[in-house]
Formats: sequence, C-alpha cells, structure tokens
Amino acid sequence: MNLGAALQTVEPFEPNLLVTGVSFRTVGVEWREKLAQRAAQPEVIADNIVRQGLAREAAVVSTCNRFEIVAAGGDGGGIKTFFQSLVDLPVSNEELLYQLSDVAAVRHLYRVSASLDSMVVGEAQILGQVKKAYQQAVSQGCVGFYLHHLFQSAFQVAKKVRSHTDIASHGVSLSYVAVRLAQQIFADLSETSVVIVGSGEMAELAALHLCSHGCRKIIVANRTVERAAQLAERFGGFAVSLGDLDRILDTADIVIGSISIDRPILTRATLDSRKSDRPLFLIDLGVPRNFSADLAKVDNVYLYNIDDLGAVAAENKVLRETAAREAEIVIEYGLIQFERWRQKIAAQPEIVDLRRSIEHICQSEVRAGLGPQADLLGPEAIQRISHAISQKVGHELTELLERQKGIEPADREGVPFIIVPTGAKRAAKS
Repeated sequence: MNLGAALQTVEPFEPNLLVTGVSFRTVGVEWREKLAQRAAQPEVIADNIVRQGLAREAAVVSTCNRFEIVAAGGDGGGIKTFFQSLVDLPVSNEELLYQLSDVAAVRHLYRVSASLDSMVVGEAQILGQVKKAYQQAVSQGCVGFYLHHLFQSAFQVAKKVRSHTDIASHGVSLSYVAVRLAQQIFADLSETSVVIVGSGEMAELAALHLCSHGCRKIIVANRTVERAAQLAERFGGFAVSLGDLDRILDTADIVIGSISIDRPILTRATLDSRKSDRPLFLIDLGVPRNFSADLAKVDNVYLYNIDDLGAVAAENKVLRETAAREAEIVIEYGLIQFERWRQKIAAQPEIVDLRRSIEHICQSEVRAGLGPQADLLGPEAIQRISHAISQKVGHELTELLERQKGIEPADREGVPFIIVPTGAKRAAKS
C-alpha cells in the first residue's frame, strides 16, 4: 500500500507514540552487530510488528549506531518482547533497552534526525538514514496518518537545526575522525597506501577526506569491481575485487572497512599470511564489523572499530556544544508545534461534526428565507451561498471551540504541520 492509500484508509486515532531500541549509548558494537545481522531488512521487521498487532503503524531505524522501532498505537510491553526475540541482550531489558513514549519519543526522533544524539554531533549522514527508514516503512504500507506527520515534522526540524544553527559547521563524520586518527600515526598521508573496502557513502566520505589531506594512493576493494572502479576513478586510484584483498595487504599502510557483510573479511589467518611486517592501521566502520576483533593482538597492527572512533570524537566536541544548545531550542519549539497538531487532531471529529451541522442549518435557512426564489436560483447557487456563510460562521466557532480546549493557533512562520483529513490525497514526501 502506498502512502496516499494509507492516509485515505487509516482513521485518525489517539495513539501512544513509542520509540523502543538500543544505541551506542547502551550497547557495544558486538550487540548492534548481532541486531544488524538478525534484522537485515528493517522494513520486514516493521511489517511484522503491524501484522502481529503490536502497533497500528511502525518504522525501524537501523544504522551502525542504533536500532530503534518507532511505533504509533503500540503495545509497549509487546514491542519490548518482540525486540528481545531478535537478539538476547546480555542483561535485563531495563538496563540496555530503552522505551520512550509520547513527548519523549517525539523529542528523541527529532534529536536523532538533527544529529544531536549521534556519536559525532552534527554529522550529516543520520538524516538520510532516518529518511530511508521512513521510505522503507512506507513501501511496506506500515506508515499511516500519525507516523507520516511525525517523520515529516522530524525532517522539517532537522532542516531548521542545520539552517538556523552552526551545528553543520562543526559537524564531522566518523570517516573524518578516522582520517584524523590516521594523521596521528602517519604524519604525511601523501606517502601512505590506503585500501578502502566498500563503495558506499562512508567509503566515499573516507576517500574524500583522504584526498583532502594529501593521500594519492587509494585502492578500492568491493564485491562489484565496476562500482569500485567508479569510486576509484574519482580519486585517481584503482579498483580490485574483494578476492584480491589478501594480495594487496603487503603494500597497504591503512585499510578502512565500510562494507555491509555478515562475517569479517579480514581475520587473524589473513594477516598471518602477510609477507610484510610494516605497521598496518585498520579502521573498521562496519556494523557488522569488517575486521576480526582479535587482529588487535597482532604485532604492528592497530585496530579501531566504530565505538573507538566515537570515543575519539567525544574528546573533540567542545566546538559543537554551543551549537548543540541552540539546536535544542529548535527541537523544543518543534515539540510545541507537534503537540498543537496533536491537539487539533484530537478535536477534529467534533469540529467536522460542528461544520457539517452549520452547513446543513445554513442551507435550510437560505432556502426558507428565499422562499419561491430558491427554485429560480437553483441548487448549485443555494449550495454556494450557504457554503460561504457556513465557512465564515464555522471558522469563528472552530476558533472558539479550540480556545475552550486550550488549543493555541499554529505559528505560520514555524514548522508547517498540515492536517490531512481522512479521504484526502497526499503524496509521500522524502
């Protein structure tokens, strides 16, 4: 089911919004790795949640740093049990698995989308990852009335954070942190030989940062040599297949892993067959991990995984703290707007009934007032006159009803949250 169909068929309900999951703050890379392996298709997980009746709407945000189920109209306990069935966490759910509801859940999704809850505050990749999660859930028909508005508002807030604060100026990526770390070991990157495993976004960012810091010898290894060649060509390097990785390790100084794979591609056995004893710097950006953890025990091998890079990034966060505080204000303003939207939705059935009653009364009174002249004007003219009157009266009474319920008018200069009535057609936005 596409989003337009979902918005037409899903009746508005009063949901409890839930975010349930784990992140780099609560579990290490080995447990996020297990989740990534068990839930290779997040949209299928979302579909299972809806089909099992654990939520009316669901989406799954799965990245190297978090695995979160976003649900509307959900059974909190049921979703926690479902989550636990994906992977046996090392201790009780309460210690590692968080669950946020309503305002806290909305605030969390806003902060994640705006990269305030990232290993590297201000990094740009996370918004694209959240958008992908939304689009995947839409493709499965798991997004309806409420999650559509929740995600769209999160995207708007994230956009405002990046345009109205300096968070983007001080934001970096883990690829950037990796390259800065390499500079601490190799003073002159122009003399180093770098192997990048993978050809996706993180691999491309790593290549960009390496080139900007003078690196001229880049080899891209990938399952599909054609894709590796496209990336290598941009940076004056050359491409090889994953099968050739062992052969080129003897000449490598730095190896960056950023490929999606279910088991390590570099193991202890791989390095034992290496002829060179030159120092080797391994940067593992993958979840699941690309490099076996026991490589850290090999002489002259320096291994950093994604959690290690996060720790390095945390040491350099001072420049981003002021921008992050300003961003939190944008987040809180977005929350106010979202709560106003929820209040309007809660009052909408009464308002719709009120407007229908007003229009019916207006039609009756116009006909009665015109008497015999009504037949001369015709039904369409009567409809236009009565509708114009009912709209003006209805607007005044709607505002009065909203004030009685404590609903403040939306700020038209703020984040645009649009009420989509049942039956209205609306295309999906990315």
